[in-house]
Amino acid sequence: MQKHKTTIITLTTDFGLSDEYVGVVKGVIYAKTSAARIVDLTHAIPPYDVERAAYLIASAYLYFPAGTIHLVVVDPGVGGSRDIILVQTEKHLFLAPDNGVLEPIIKSNSTAKAFRVTNSALFLNPPSPTFHGRDIFAPVAAFLAEGAEPKTVGPEVPIAQVTKLPVRQPVIDLTQKRINGAVINIDHFGNIITNIHQTDVEQIPSCPKGGSYSLSLKGKSFQPLGRSYQDVPAGNPLILFNSRNYLEIAVNQGNAARMFKIQPGDPVLLTKE
Repeated sequence: MQKHKTTIITLTTDFGLSDEYVGVVKGVIYAKTSAARIVDLTHAIPPYDVERAAYLIASAYLYFPAGTIHLVVVDPGVGGSRDIILVQTEKHLFLAPDNGVLEPIIKSNSTAKAFRVTNSALFLNPPSPTFHGRDIFAPVAAFLAEGAEPKTVGPEVPIAQVTKLPVRQPVIDLTQKRINGAVINIDHFGNIITNIHQTDVEQIPSCPKGGSYSLSLKGKSFQPLGRSYQDVPAGNPLILFNSRNYLEIAVNQGNAARMFKIQPGDPVLLTKE
């Protein structure tokens, strides 16, 4: 992996911003290295929501330059028996608890390698059993930002041994021209994001992008399929492929999740009219 003079470290956590946790993690990184530039991806992951964190990091990392280190600390098993892993892809490094949060990264990178983080000489001593973000993740990320090779954090492990996340996958019925999916995220604007990707829809015969669709959710049918929120008047709902190419339900200048009382996990059905 190419070493850059300044290495970007992204932070994705469920820490929120009302406590000192995020600032302390940054402080440890900066105390250990002058080679890092930190980007806050988000600290608003719902507490312990590993699946939401997995979706967000997989959607975001490609927009960062080669050599970026992605630190993901959504860790309901902190202090327990779960491992900490470093995943190396062709251009990026991902440091996270081994709880499935990197499953989408591994699935989309066929040459990914994994290393178990065991080199305790890198940790703050003694590490708190309740704040590994500060005492393990942050100093290890700083060490990597200095140009250390991934193998120095601990032994390589077979990628197949990394914990899998039971991510809900859409079920495509080509005969009936429909897709059964689920809501996987509600963003800051209240947009309802499903696990139905544009490539899933394009598998259905006679379903070119821009075709006629109906999306059913909690007994309500949503139409039309638009290109942007402005395709319908303010306050009206529509469905569209978002910037990550996932199908979402939105309300122009409104909050769709609040309006329709939707939660992650709710089932959705997309049909071709």
